Order: sequence, then structure tokens, then C-alpha cells
Amino acid sequence: MSSPHKGRQAMIPLKIITRLPAAFLKLFLLLTALQVSVYLPIAQAAEVPKGIKLSKDQTLKRALRGDPESLDPHLAIGIPEDQVTRELFEGLVTQDLQGNIIPGQAESWTTSGDGTVWTFTLRKGLTWSDGKPLTAADFEYSFKRLANPDTASPYAWYLGAMGIQNASEITKGKKPVSTLGVKAGPGNTLTLELNHSAPYLLAMLTHRSMNPVPRAAVESHGRDWATPGKIVVNGPFTLTKRVIREQIVLNKNPEYWNQKNTVLTEITLLPIESETAALNRYRAGELDIVSSIPTTHFTKLSNQMPEQLKTSPSLATYYLTFNTREKPFDDVRVRKALSYTLQRELITNNIMGQGQTAAYTFTPETVTGFIPPEPGYKKMSAQERLSEAKKLLQAAGYSKEKPLTFNYIYNATDSNKHIAVAIQEMWQKSLPVKVNLESLEWSTYLQRKLDGQYQVARALWGGDYDDAITMLDVHTPEHGNNSSFYNSKQYNQLLDQAKQTLNREERNRLYAEAELILASDMPIAPVYWNSNNYLIKPDLRGVSYDNPEGRIYSREIYRIEQ
Repeated sequence: MSSPHKGRQAMIPLKIITRLPAAFLKLFLLLTALQVSVYLPIAQAAEVPKGIKLSKDQTLKRALRGDPESLDPHLAIGIPEDQVTRELFEGLVTQDLQGNIIPGQAESWTTSGDGTVWTFTLRKGLTWSDGKPLTAADFEYSFKRLANPDTASPYAWYLGAMGIQNASEITKGKKPVSTLGVKAGPGNTLTLELNHSAPYLLAMLTHRSMNPVPRAAVESHGRDWATPGKIVVNGPFTLTKRVIREQIVLNKNPEYWNQKNTVLTEITLLPIESETAALNRYRAGELDIVSSIPTTHFTKLSNQMPEQLKTSPSLATYYLTFNTREKPFDDVRVRKALSYTLQRELITNNIMGQGQTAAYTFTPETVTGFIPPEPGYKKMSAQERLSEAKKLLQAAGYSKEKPLTFNYIYNATDSNKHIAVAIQEMWQKSLPVKVNLESLEWSTYLQRKLDGQYQVARALWGGDYDDAITMLDVHTPEHGNNSSFYNSKQYNQLLDQAKQTLNREERNRLYAEAELILASDMPIAPVYWNSNNYLIKPDLRGVSYDNPEGRIYSREIYRIEQ
């Protein structure tokens, strides 16, 4: 690392970096190179306007789209887990209502001139929910626990994606955990040393796997530590009750650093996989927020309660994943035939109809500055794609006399079922194919997919930060959610090159090349770019429904008197 000062690192103070448009990002990088301080306005926790009268009832009831498999930030996998752990834990940085980066447990940070050393200064007086001090050493322990192969975290790869020194080698067991480029001290600072600059590092730090975990509780209780009576947290709420598949109750954490500006006193989270059942409970006043709307009710709800129905673009893609380690899905001709036969516009317009966009590549166009490329099969007409699909299956050895027979698994929600039935009909009507649909409970579905105990599966991936790498990384061998088991040397090399490219325009060009490789190999079949859809009671304020990552932070929410 070079520096204009003899033997000293050039450090640039950064109070905060928000979700920057491309032009502003260029200006920011220029200021960084010139060692100019950057200060941007921030908002933190619930901001109640003057004159607003708060309700005496500051409780909240939300529906979860499944029962969380784990509340350990390092073992959590899906959306239900994310929705709960976000309330219990807080990382170095967090987000405001629009998804901009704001300080969390760290009050400020600096970076070296070449962007390879980041130093975070933690807030003074931080404590865990048990009243014990929370220090930079807790973050160092947590990052190293995440990287440790013994933890078996599905997100161990994430540290390597950030570029933290030795992370990839540690997760593969090639280097000791002690060599990870994370160091606590001096004082209340935490330093991250990177192999290369990572312009999206701050956004990556908002992910749940970047949250600290309490060493004493983990070592005392093992994998049971994240359960009621044992769990210790550092977020705005604590876990007070959990009944598996029934409810999770959280209460305001008096030890949270900004508890005085956290208005809600209690949150009840109800795992309800049926979207229709959740809607009925919302209408009955048993739920305040529902984040998954039944497709068959959307238009009616738009007319009946437009002020409660919120829709916004999402950084997420609904897709089919093929188990490329199992025949016949190790054959690209089979994968392409099934993908080409999908009538994506029919699914988005007639089945969903909630603002989704038909997808022929993986990364949504909501990523700043990213223009999705057009693969060859998108340019074909529907009839041309179907004709090509029939030829591919015939070449792969399938016919009416010898049909392609396989299972399709999905987690049991109403919309997933509607989509699965529609896709089954598309395939069986047009191709020599027989499809068995298998509806699974959330945790079983997750385990089957990650273990490779499936043939074709429904999947949804939501990006964790505003850069296409958050989507494309899913299809690399190190990624814990690479359920297709795809591994392309050319694809991996393009992403490695992109990670080391500061220029966002050039980075997006490399991402577009990677998308075309993915479309050519077809380990997955994109179906649509998703949208965020919520029902929110009219007396609630501070609900971050327009966050592209779909994250709601209950520390921001309050209920007004009506």
C-alpha cells in the first residue's frame, strides 16, 4: 500500500457512504484519492415529527413467510431468518428507510488511500443485552467464527467475497483462523485488511452474517445459544418467547445504544406460510404488516385498500435452479429446453401481476448503473424458443416414448404453488416431459435444496447490497447458496476481475459478460425480477417498504393515535 507520507497510511475520514448514483460515486472516489473528508446527513431510529401523537399501544404483529431455521446470524439462511435476526442484532453499519448506509455499532470509519484498509471506531459504552460490554474484540471473534470451517456457516464465503485477507483460504481449511485480516484495537477500533479495494464493502457489512455474536453465550451453550433464556443480543429488541411454527415474541432491548429513540415495545412474529391465511388475519386485525400478497387478491386489494397496499421495485430474482450434479440436469441441452419453454410474461402478467418483470438474465435492472444484456434466447419469439427446446430435448434422447421425468420442489406458499402448476403445464403441454410437484415446509425445502437432494427447485435470491456481484456471486463454488453447484472457470474469473475494478461502469460491463455466460450454460432459469409488496396498517409510520433489499427495521416504526 502506497502513501505520500513516509511510512504512514493516508487515511480518509468517512462518516457515511450512502447508496450512490454512478456520477456521485465517481466524485466520491476522486475525493477519496485527494484525501478529502466526506460528510453526509444521517438518520437513525424512529423520527417522530413534532405534533404527532403516539398511540399508547406500541406493539406490532407481523407475518413471517416461514419459521426460521436458526436465529444464529452465522447459521441463518433465508428470508424468515433475516427478518428476525435484523431485529435482534446490529452490525458495524446499518440502513435508513431508503436503504442508504448509516452508522450502526460503529460511529465512524476511515479508509486508506488505496481502499485496502478500513478502520471502524465503535460507539462508546456499547453493551450486550445482558449488560456486559460489547467491544471490537467481539467483532473480531465473530468474523473469525464465521470464517472458521468448524462453524459450517452457509455464509463463510461472504468474507472472501468482501476481499478480507486470507478469508477464502481459511474457509477452505488452508490457513488458520488466526490469520484472518480482522484486528481489534487499539482502543475501540476494528480494522479490516483487504486483498483488494472493495467499493461496495460498507453495503456488504449490512448483511446479517456481519453481526456480532456473544462469545460467552456461544461457548457456554453451543448451537443452542440462540434460543429463549440463552440468547444474548445487541440489537434494538430481545427474544423473550418462541413457540416453533407458532410465534416469536421480541421486546425492546433496554441495553441497545439508541433505545431511547426506539418506540415499539413489543413485536410478535407469526410464521404463516399460506399467503391467504396471512391476509385473512390481517383483515381480522390480527396482523399489522404482511409482506407477501396472494396473487388472486392483489387487484381487489388495490381497489379496496389502496392506502394500505405498498408496491416498490426489488433487488431480487425468482428463478428455477437445476441440480447440475445429477442426471439428466448435468446436460445443458435439458436445462436449456426447460428454460426456453417457460412463458415468463404469462407468469408475471397473469399469475403474479404485482409489478414483477419477466427475467431472461439473473441480475435485476434495479442495480445502479447496470443494464442487463440480452441473451440470444430472449431475442427469439416464443415459437422459436419452443421449437429450439424440442430439438434440444430430442438431441438429449427424450421423446414421447421416452419422456423426461423429474421432481420439482418448492416451499409451500400460495404463489409458489400457482407458479409451479403453471410451469408444470407449460412443460407437459409442449414437451415430452412428466413433472411431479412436491410442496415442502420451509426448513425441509431449504435443507433439500442445499444438500442437493432435488432435481429442479423453485428459488428466490434477494441481493444484499447495491452491486451486481451480490446476485452473480450466488453461482460461484464458494457461495453457500449455490444450489445448482455451478462452477465455470470463465465465469469465476470475470467476477474476480470485477471485484478488483473500482470503475463502476467497467465493473458493470464485466458483470454483463458474466450474465451471458450464465445464460449460455443455464444452471438456473430466471423467471422474473421480483417486487416488494406489503399491506401496512394506516396507523403505522416508519415502515421501510421501499428499501430495494426488502428490509424492514422495526426500530424505525411507531404507531400513531387515530
